[in-house]
Amino acid sequence: MNRFPKTSAVMALLVVIAAGLLSVFDADDHDSVKVSSQLDTQIDNASERDTFEYFISGLVDNDTDTIEQRFEHYSQQRDGSEQLEPELFEKYMRYKAALATLKRNGGEATDFQGLHQQILLMQSEFFTADEQERLFGEENLLRELALTKKAIKESAQTPEEYQQRWENELSQLPPELQNSFRNATVLTALNDTNAMDTQSQYIAREALVGSEAAERLMTLDQKRADFDQQFDSYLVARADILNNASFNDAEKVQAINDLREPLFDKNQWRRIEALERIHDGQGE
Repeated sequence: MNRFPKTSAVMALLVVIAAGLLSVFDADDHDSVKVSSQLDTQIDNASERDTFEYFISGLVDNDTDTIEQRFEHYSQQRDGSEQLEPELFEKYMRYKAALATLKRNGGEATDFQGLHQQILLMQSEFFTADEQERLFGEENLLRELALTKKAIKESAQTPEEYQQRWENELSQLPPELQNSFRNATVLTALNDTNAMDTQSQYIAREALVGSEAAERLMTLDQKRADFDQQFDSYLVARADILNNASFNDAEKVQAINDLREPLFDKNQWRRIEALERIHDGQGE
């Protein structure tokens, strides 16, 4: 009787099991670099800057040094050619802090050209020309185009002239940047619909993205509103528990868990706990 087929089957099974174990270890390694509010999310590695932003979002739960350590650990897990630069990430964090100060000091200023130049100058203070292009090339170009669009709109004599000049400007861009700018314009317009009543909002969204996407956006809005309402009610009940002098600390923890369990799925608990910390921090 030929025993090799059985051996092959066993080897194949071992390979599958090993692959599964490796995937678990990989997931655990990646979880080890996330803060608590990120544990149910995927690390955004679409681009170098997207990964930077993902880790910076963890500042809600941790200090700068911890975030830098987690980022460096994540980079070391990647293949040699895909490893990121901790020094560049550290510069990016300092740049973001400086940029936030610049925008706060700018207040309600309408000198967008001046602000654009200040941002470019700040980038050059933190980054080399190559780094600046890698991280901000498309963003800077889109901002320049927004200024050009504003200038065309102010100088055009008719809507037709404006449209023609603007399309001529866009046609000089590579196709992917044309799409990026048009998408950015749509996103801005969608954001502007948030202040509208429901009917006007739907009509405006339908004109921008079509009826199917408008329906999906309305569904997402409703889900978000339902969650916000449920979470607000939960916070009120949680506050009553925390303020109940007849409970000791262990009883309060148990009562809050009992309150949370029927309201939120287990896979939402880390998010709920992170939102609790944000809420509690705002009340201090």
